[in-house]
Amino acid sequence: MNKFFVIVSVTLMIVSCSTNEEEEMIVKVYDVELKRGDISFLFDNKNLSSVDSIKIAKKYIDNWVEEQILLHQSQQNKTINLKEIDDKANHYKNLLIINQLENQYVQQNLDTNITEKEYITYYKNHKDDFQLKDYLVKILYIKVPSDAPNIIKLEKWYKLHLDTDIKEIKKYANTYATNFYYDIENWIYFDDITKEIPLKDFNKDRFITRKSKTIVEENDYFYFLNVIDYKLKNTTSPLEFEKENIKQRILNKRVKALKEKYRKENIEKAYNEKAITIY
Repeated sequence: MNKFFVIVSVTLMIVSCSTNEEEEMIVKVYDVELKRGDISFLFDNKNLSSVDSIKIAKKYIDNWVEEQILLHQSQQNKTINLKEIDDKANHYKNLLIINQLENQYVQQNLDTNITEKEYITYYKNHKDDFQLKDYLVKILYIKVPSDAPNIIKLEKWYKLHLDTDIKEIKKYANTYATNFYYDIENWIYFDDITKEIPLKDFNKDRFITRKSKTIVEENDYFYFLNVIDYKLKNTTSPLEFEKENIKQRILNKRVKALKEKYRKENIEKAYNEKAITIY
């Protein structure tokens, strides 16, 4: 009988059968059996149609049959060191178990709070790690359709000569802007903010260091850009920009320390309980 027909037939039987015969045989390869209960997890997803369930079951059974055939052949091959493979598999299984227990210990004991002093100390001690590869800027950017009203007013506001200008821009952006960015507290890479701005034939170094203000019109849109402040590339990145990076580094260090503590405590406990006997 065609293999495809056999597999589809058994999967159809599994999907359509209303009984819960976990021990019902599906297929047997040499002396290894696959029972209905072994693949019941494949049908846990109630969002799948019967057709999709059959496809998934067929693929699983196909793979299982081929795997059992090849495993059987390997067991007949005397050149294969099955004990060595079993030892490696057991070693890997043990590592997975230990790793899971370590992760549970970390989740229960990890302190994720980082003080400002810890941020500052880490930053000062690792300044060489925080060299800028490109310019950081504080910038105002707004994109509006070319037919938006009061463009002339926006041309004055975006230069931020008056304290009230940013308030006017925010109100205008809420109504007319396609895109708007302004965050005077945080730094951003210049290239991240200009990816969608059609700046052409401009000198980036001069543009940024002169804190340029420019308006570009293209494809029925106006782009307003105002460089408020900048940090030179190849200099040390500011602390506030690196805080998330520093946080991850500190937490990674704490995780490593907790895993080492978990191992040390359990090993010491075993020795104290005289659980190790050396012959």
